Amino acid sequence: MKLLHTADIHLGSNTYGRIDPETGLNTRLLDFKRAFDFMVERALEEDIDLFLFCGDAYRTADPTPTQQRTFAECLQPIAERGIPIAMIVGNHDHPVSFGKASALDIFSFIQGEVHVFRKPDMQTIRTKRGPVQLLALPWPIRSMLLSREEHRKKSPAEIRAFIEAKYLEYLDLMMQDLDPAVPAVLAAHLTVQGAELAGSERTSLIEHEPKFTAAQLARPGLDYVALGHIHRPQDRNEGNTPPVVYCGSIERISFKEWEDRKGFFLVDIETTPEGKRTTYRFVETPARPFVHVQVDARGAADPTEVILTALARHEVADAIVRVRYHIEEDQAALVDVPRIREALKTAHVIASIERTVDPAERQRRTVVTRESSLEEAMTRYIAQHDELAPLKDRLLQAALELEAEYEARRRAET
Repeated sequence: MKLLHTADIHLGSNTYGRIDPETGLNTRLLDFKRAFDFMVERALEEDIDLFLFCGDAYRTADPTPTQQRTFAECLQPIAERGIPIAMIVGNHDHPVSFGKASALDIFSFIQGEVHVFRKPDMQTIRTKRGPVQLLALPWPIRSMLLSREEHRKKSPAEIRAFIEAKYLEYLDLMMQDLDPAVPAVLAAHLTVQGAELAGSERTSLIEHEPKFTAAQLARPGLDYVALGHIHRPQDRNEGNTPPVVYCGSIERISFKEWEDRKGFFLVDIETTPEGKRTTYRFVETPARPFVHVQVDARGAADPTEVILTALARHEVADAIVRVRYHIEEDQAALVDVPRIREALKTAHVIASIERTVDPAERQRRTVVTRESSLEEAMTRYIAQHDELAPLKDRLLQAALELEAEYEARRRAET
């Protein structure tokens, strides 16, 4: 039994895109499509038995017709090959309004065998290499779980605890009906405690979501736990059985993910006389490179050259590039931004060229009024010049002597 595990495609994340002159589409939409097409081609080459999508097809729950068409076009080769498709509703797929269709419901009507899971359920899916038991835990939708009056006055902490308990109860019930001889996969769009977040994920939001431990999901009898929601690929069961795997996303969402690997997992569940054995491997997609260049040019006689030298150490062709440089205030006029842009002309998009400037240390100007005595004026002046401090007494004495000499001559003349 071979399946492909993917999630969090987020089609419609068009930040840093531009209009493609040949198609009229945003180039970031085409980036996501390229990664999606690569994944589907690999799925067909590997002759998979099940295409498993674990939630968050689009950026929002209201995708545009173009985004829906693109997603359906990418999936069509899978359906045409007769490979079953299982789709779990994620938090970005489900509308806030009760009763509205989710962004995945349309796929129930496309040609081919497509299973869409909006609520916890278990189904046995027939594939060319035999059946697979799929236990589905989609994103916990509060409006469905808390529809009874008794739950409406619960605090956020009580609601979170209720949802966690309810989902574990659903899982307990589904586990009771498992056939141990048939491969069993849990597919979920959830947060697992301790998951390593990608940079784009807001810790403040995830902190208040229902959470589950890897041990609560890694039940004996399951062969693989396929997760969506976290964008960084990882096995939360740390190599133990069954694997509890976040597949991550197939394209970068923002610069907060610029260093993250992007891809999907191919999973093999092998049945042997000794029992079932699961292996899995990560396949990297041709995601658009995001290049982040950080330069400290403070103190340089030619900060532009320092920045250009740093850029030369990076492969910027066809990349989305962000440059951040640090200078001092008196260097600002020395930075030749047009030359920097020229050095980035092969980039797909220049996301930004940002500077941080250390302000020059300014000496406070000495304030002298007509009412100030010579001694006061000299004292203020010396206080603003550290190098004169050791000479203060001598300077004041000389100034006062000059003042006295001047006053004696003025009186003599009058």
